[in-house]
Amino acid sequence: MAKRDPVIETHKAWLGLVQPTGLVVSPPALSEAQAILNQNVVELQQTLLDLAGQVMDPKSLSPIRILNGFPSFARELLRWEREDLAGAEGGPPLPQDLEVVLPDYSETLRPDYAVLDTMAESKVLMLVQNHPICTDLDSPPADKNTGWHASPQAKFERLLREKEIPAGILFNGHEVRLVYAPKGESSGHIPFNIDAMCEVTGRPILGAMHMLLSEHRVFSAPDGRRLQDVLAKSRKFQNEVSNKLADQVLGALWDLLRGFQAADEAADHQLLDAFAQEDPDHIYGGLLTVIMRMVFLLYAEEQGLMPGNPVYVQNYSVVGLFERLREDAGRYPDTMHQRYGAWAWLLSL
Repeated sequence: MAKRDPVIETHKAWLGLVQPTGLVVSPPALSEAQAILNQNVVELQQTLLDLAGQVMDPKSLSPIRILNGFPSFARELLRWEREDLAGAEGGPPLPQDLEVVLPDYSETLRPDYAVLDTMAESKVLMLVQNHPICTDLDSPPADKNTGWHASPQAKFERLLREKEIPAGILFNGHEVRLVYAPKGESSGHIPFNIDAMCEVTGRPILGAMHMLLSEHRVFSAPDGRRLQDVLAKSRKFQNEVSNKLADQVLGALWDLLRGFQAADEAADHQLLDAFAQEDPDHIYGGLLTVIMRMVFLLYAEEQGLMPGNPVYVQNYSVVGLFERLREDAGRYPDTMHQRYGAWAWLLSL
């Protein structure tokens, strides 16, 4: 079994806690950028608690922690400088060319702040939208008669894509949401809940948020290790993995098809002939379905999502089947082609 990388496992753990939607950052890209999760965030959490206030959640009618504004949060917790955030008090003016006019909806999309790279002629790194406290970022507004009836998340993604600035932050006082929406690709976002980050159990989430959005990662890290680089490389890693997986799936499909052809010949062509003549796509679709189900099951078994008891491992598991076939191939190499039990095993699974 391959040795597990503790850094990558740590990143998988906090990503499991925040439950991102879509792909934003991947553990291999974070590891390559030498992004290490800070496990000792007691002082950082105290700073967050000092910044946070409490209000009643209009939905649950229970008290929740909130932050009153993004600029103070960025300066006090993330250690951004005033000149890093255009549009904020004491910072540079917000560039005028960041608006997107939607004439069909009589609406203009615009950010509240822009994150600037002051070392690169104030290049815009990210856009930030500040919404009223506890605004639902995933639901359209109740009033259907004003502008484009879409959620803040959908509008923000449109703004990012139109301006070709793929990264941004949505902020509603209760959640800091890192959004990645590169033009021509699917979007993703990671929610960092203020209430969760104020709890002892939420320290890994706070550490992850600070790791991604701190002054060092956004502005001053070496080239290749900044947040923008991590976001782009995460998509690159995903594409490479997808291509490799596609090649492996295609190779496995041909192996399975050759096995069925051999079985068909052994059965005097009574197994596949009718399908091959009348509906050849049925063969291809059926075998591809089997392969994709095996990929899904292999992932589930690798992640510990399937039963670990002996009954499953010895009678159903894909990994268990592989181990048994490998053992038998070592013992009976000359008669493996006469064995047919593996297919029944897979059908049972």
